[in-house]
Amino acid sequence: MSEEMKNTMNEVSAEELSGAAGGAAASGYVTYKVVKGDTLFKIGKRFGVTVDQLVAWNNIKNRDLILVGQVLKIYL
Repeated sequence: MSEEMKNTMNEVSAEELSGAAGGAAASGYVTYKVVKGDTLFKIGKRFGVTVDQLVAWNNIKNRDLILVGQVLKIYL
């Protein structure tokens, strides 16, 4: 199964979103598994979100460091 197929859509309640996503749309989020060559900028561009949003949603301490295999939540 490809990495893209492994990245699945998860439904979350509006209540969870208000606390976890800081105002993201109530439709849910996708999980994305970081692959070699990814950057937060590239991932953000692909999903139409900002680096700042990715950092906040995933409690990333160093915005210059993501690891292959790391799973990110991306709210829609």
